[in-house]
Amino acid sequence: MKFTKTLLASAIAFTIAHANANDFTVNAVIKNETAAFTKSGSRTGNYAADTISSGYVTKGSQKSQSSSDVMKSETSARIFINGAAAEGVDLHAELRPVYDTEGVNSDNKGHEADSQRDYLRELYFDTTTADGTFVRFGKQQVVWGKADGAKFLDLINATDYREMAQNAMDESRITTWALNAEKILDDGSTVQVVISQPKENLFAGLNRNTGTAVRANAADYTDSTLNNGNDTGHAFLLLGPDSITGNRYGFLNIVPDLGGVAGRFAGAFGAASALGSTAMSGFTVGMFESMTMNAMGGALAAQSLGDGGSSSAADYWKETPSGFQTAISGVASALSASEGAVTGAQMLAYGFQPFYNTELANVTTAKDTAFDYMDNATFATFDAFGNAKSQYKYNMPDDFDLDIGTKLSRSLNNGMNYSVAYSYNYDKNPIINLSWKGASGEQLYAHRINTSSTRTGTSSASGTTVVLSDSATDIGATWGGSSNSYGGYAAAADDGDTTDATTASEAAAHRATLEFEQTVERVHNIGAAFDYAIDTQSFGPVVLRGEFVYQKDGKQPVINLEQMSVGNITEALKMEDADKFKYVIGADVTVLTDMMVSTQFIQERNLDYVDTAQTCTFYDYSSGSAVASNYSCNKFTTDYASMHLTNGFNQAIKNKEFYSLFLSKPFGDSGEGRWNNILMLEEGGGRWNRFDVEYSLSNDLVGSIELNKYWGSANSQFGQLENSSNVQVGLKYIIE
Repeated sequence: MKFTKTLLASAIAFTIAHANANDFTVNAVIKNETAAFTKSGSRTGNYAADTISSGYVTKGSQKSQSSSDVMKSETSARIFINGAAAEGVDLHAELRPVYDTEGVNSDNKGHEADSQRDYLRELYFDTTTADGTFVRFGKQQVVWGKADGAKFLDLINATDYREMAQNAMDESRITTWALNAEKILDDGSTVQVVISQPKENLFAGLNRNTGTAVRANAADYTDSTLNNGNDTGHAFLLLGPDSITGNRYGFLNIVPDLGGVAGRFAGAFGAASALGSTAMSGFTVGMFESMTMNAMGGALAAQSLGDGGSSSAADYWKETPSGFQTAISGVASALSASEGAVTGAQMLAYGFQPFYNTELANVTTAKDTAFDYMDNATFATFDAFGNAKSQYKYNMPDDFDLDIGTKLSRSLNNGMNYSVAYSYNYDKNPIINLSWKGASGEQLYAHRINTSSTRTGTSSASGTTVVLSDSATDIGATWGGSSNSYGGYAAAADDGDTTDATTASEAAAHRATLEFEQTVERVHNIGAAFDYAIDTQSFGPVVLRGEFVYQKDGKQPVINLEQMSVGNITEALKMEDADKFKYVIGADVTVLTDMMVSTQFIQERNLDYVDTAQTCTFYDYSSGSAVASNYSCNKFTTDYASMHLTNGFNQAIKNKEFYSLFLSKPFGDSGEGRWNNILMLEEGGGRWNRFDVEYSLSNDLVGSIELNKYWGSANSQFGQLENSSNVQVGLKYIIE
């Protein structure tokens, strides 16, 4: 309490020092909220720290919580300052010092600008012009929507979703600097124009706290990207963000590890049998995994063996430098089996995976690792991944970019209230664009080619090998060297091959970086809302309400598993255009004297939904035979909240629906208490229920308790959070 009272005193002192204290009023609410998990178990992306020794990674185990573990202990104050700043000009400010001792990192403990934990919550001036136009200028929130639990028509302010929907809307909205002008017309209609600073929605794992340093493994391919997940351990980290920035399953960390594996293979194959060779252009990951060591020796007999080794299969794998020697030891240790009986799948899982902390390979039948999705990627394709790096970049609007919105509101004589709105703004949901970049930051282009015996290629949409080039049309004369093509392992310290490049610096200059660009796109929104009261004989007044938004030029995440199967990552995970129509229809009624009942139907219709069957050839590792499959190789719109390596990049529902039921009733002799319950049912099997009670213990002290339960399908937005179910108690002290 001492901490928050000191902040309150500082705020009051600041106000008095800069204005006549008699012109201002200051009041505050000091609050503590402490929450504990109600279920034992593990959560997405929650792992103990990884460690490394002699190149081998010991992965941190997945953490499990107990049902009584504390999830949150947040103390905050909302300090309200109101008064006349000048003649005809009123000032309102809200300060919100906050600190959560249970935040998973410094970004989640205290102040963070442009979030629900911003110290400066609101600061605006109100005035009325000579023609009667009301003007509000400053940091504020603008509410246009009429729905509970959905914010389709709230087009001005973004939302901090890092506690999902557990916080009240007025607390989770991200306030923004804006000019808000509103005028009442002669017919009673109201016209409002808002020009505002654009801000984006925040999610655990997908926000502006991801590190932007280049992620690269060491020159000897040792994993240097351990423990680089964003918001690791956060109670509300969803599967979708974990697929991007997660420590274990995030592609931001997977890509450098793929580059490391490619480097080890290149070192193993040696000079004339480097990955970029013609012979390797048809040798795929699936073929490698299905083969035994003996069979691989036969397939590669024509290749010169690095370090001048013997042509026998066993000697080949044992004698190549910095390649399979240590991997062989790892396999033998893991399987206690002879080297000749080891399959390629076992080699990846037990020989190479232990050098890295991301999920690259295992020997299960489930499709849940990076290599499981890349059966058709050729070894020549992995030549382009050699020592690949990754980097997270922000391309967000600056402080002088503007959103603009306007709304016309009107009330009819029959009691109908309606509004129509339009905004041209940056979409509130951030997107991730993938692109390859060269050593100097130049744009690289992925080409699928069919190779020829001269190591040149012809571009083809169905090409089996992917190469990178700094030209959108020209793939280069060779895969490396001084041409404009990227990849190859020439001039590596342990590799005598000079086919692809003549110097180490030239080889290094052809290493590629996969850039993850976080950005937002401008969209057009056309919206409408209404509410209308009907007197009924059975229920009394029933209020019907709705809001509708058509969004043009939005984006959707699309997964192309055929492109993924050949290793064309930038085409496999892509944001594509999508117009959407979103709406909410609800009804409110009061029953049992004073209990409010509100029900809603919510739907988001994707007008550019993608679902295209494609054919890929996958491999049955047990038999070594190829299996063609349409179903598992579709191109489809994936669910941004739940896409993940472990669930096949969960396909989104085209017209997704939610249903909600909200109940609220006061209690106590003087109505000093109130309980509320909201139940939301998500199409696809997700469920969320929040029950909360607030009770006035005295005129200035209010207690509360809240129970949040998530359950249902593990691949739904709500169901995946089942182990984040929690009970929260709060205490508010009101200073008038």
